[in-house]
Amino acid sequence: MSALQAVPAGHTPEPSPFLFHAAMLLSGFGTVFLGPVLPALAASAHTTDSGSGLFFTAQFIGAFFGGITTSHRLFFCLVRGLSAATAGFLLLALCAGLHAGVFWDAAALVPLGFGVGQMLTSVNLLAAQRYQEQRSSALSLINFTWSLGAVTAPFLLGSILSSASLMTVLGVVTILFVVVLTWAAWSVRGGLLQEQQQTRHTESHLPRTAFLSFAAMLLLYGGVETCLSGWITTFGTRYGNATLRISTLGATALWIGITGGRALAPLLLKFLRERIFLIATLSAAMAMVALLSRSSGAASITLLSALLGLSLAAWFPLVLSSMLNRGASARETGIIIALSGIGAAILPLLLGVVSRSTGSLRTALAIPFTGLVLLILLAFFTRSSTQAKSV
Repeated sequence: MSALQAVPAGHTPEPSPFLFHAAMLLSGFGTVFLGPVLPALAASAHTTDSGSGLFFTAQFIGAFFGGITTSHRLFFCLVRGLSAATAGFLLLALCAGLHAGVFWDAAALVPLGFGVGQMLTSVNLLAAQRYQEQRSSALSLINFTWSLGAVTAPFLLGSILSSASLMTVLGVVTILFVVVLTWAAWSVRGGLLQEQQQTRHTESHLPRTAFLSFAAMLLLYGGVETCLSGWITTFGTRYGNATLRISTLGATALWIGITGGRALAPLLLKFLRERIFLIATLSAAMAMVALLSRSSGAASITLLSALLGLSLAAWFPLVLSSMLNRGASARETGIIIALSGIGAAILPLLLGVVSRSTGSLRTALAIPFTGLVLLILLAFFTRSSTQAKSV
């Protein structure tokens, strides 16, 4: 029996789907908020770039443990994640107001990252549980909401921070988390009690080969996406003959493409088989990276970035759906999603090393290109080795 079916549907409360989307919107916002507020946070903590790097490390460590500690008690994990993220934002707001210093700020980012990571995993699993007949489409829409939170965070924070203090902004964000936390705790209170009283739990596990294959795919995807989103602005300033402000449009276009692609995916899946759709989009992404490596000019780089985002958009929801169709447990899903963060930490660093050693950022795009090739091979291998219906 699948982990997602361990609790009979008739005994499980059905909170509003808007709760899931609200939690994912905040999860996406919480994942990327650090970048836009980093200059203000560094100034508040009186730290240098090396100290600022500690902020990302702290958030990553928290998110990693948030993912791997997700259990079959999904309602509990959702509430715990919202609680941890709320506490993290509150502590960070106080630290910013008191100019507490880099280590206090980093300490606040650990529970914040933990909460965001647990929210991401638990909401995906809850949505998969609720919409089993249309799992791929449901996960695409849920992750569209996550992308919407991620893509709007820089615009909102960039605008607000020009006229309000960092403490005020973080305080408002804390209030938003408190509202959704209260909503979640009230909506799933029956599920929380049922999970607490449940003494026996049966869950299936992925075969070892399938687990390793899915883990490798998520690790590679996290690395490929972060390589492209993290380095596209630098690529634009170097080869686009444009200012930094214009070059940032590449990263914006990439995220808009991912967001829009996840909104379109449920419609396209009505006409295409998941496996065909997956291979086609990965192949298109390879073509976009190849064209990007030879492109010049801000307009062409921005356009290719948007198309690249569209090509990558559906990959994560489709692979997550396939993994859950194979009966992945909540703990396994959390671990595999957390591994994408490790890929996000390793592959962009490798791209930078290659760029420095070869003297060409164009050449270094071979890193995400190779990652996409390996993803296609793993997609074929995972299907043939697990006899899954898709991917």
